[in-house]
Amino acid sequence: MKSYLNLLKSDINKMTRQEHLYYWVIPITVLSILMIFYFSKIPALVEFVCPKENWEWGILENIQLVIIFCILIFAFRSFLKSEDSILKVGFLFISLFAVFVFLEEIDYGEHFAQFLGGEKEEFLSKYIPDKNIHNRGNNAKLFKRSVYLVMGLIFVIAPFLNSKFKHPYLKYLIPKPRIIIVAVLAIISDLVPRLLVGLNILEDGGLGVNIGEFSEIMVYYIFLIYLVQLIYIKQLKL
Repeated sequence: MKSYLNLLKSDINKMTRQEHLYYWVIPITVLSILMIFYFSKIPALVEFVCPKENWEWGILENIQLVIIFCILIFAFRSFLKSEDSILKVGFLFISLFAVFVFLEEIDYGEHFAQFLGGEKEEFLSKYIPDKNIHNRGNNAKLFKRSVYLVMGLIFVIAPFLNSKFKHPYLKYLIPKPRIIIVAVLAIISDLVPRLLVGLNILEDGGLGVNIGEFSEIMVYYIFLIYLVQLIYIKQLKL
């Protein structure tokens, strides 16, 4: 355990001022502002984060969409530029998966259909599926648990096992230990709003069972940071 902490401390000490900015300063600032607005009881601020008519029109959901779109742009540009065939396939997969997640998050256009033209039955109803995949049955819980498991393995455990792997592609794919900072923020962003509401410390602003949307920002963000590491920091040594 001590050696793991020393490894983490050593890696954090190597971070630049810019890296500190986007690893924890910006995420903490954004999340804090969003939660302050959400729990403020000031109608305009609460509506900004979580509109009563449809909370998915709020800034909370749209920040997620921006992050997913950034993942798509980074991955697709790397697909076009990569000279390694395996990495090229990998970045293409990430690009396609980002498109899938983006479409799922906007219910394949239902959000915009309702916002621009009323109920979805009145606008583009022929082109919008009745339900997206992650909201069918128990899929939402299954997806979240699967994602959290993957996050734990890749971002919490794997960084400390880098020396045990010899294959160049595996060593390349293992993130730097500093990414644990973002993983911890993801956990905090899930626990804080749940506890504030669950312990009746503050009144829920309208998300209800979807209070985990705060943590979804960090879930997408940690994968964006991971992608940035793969593209700009990590180097494949064959």
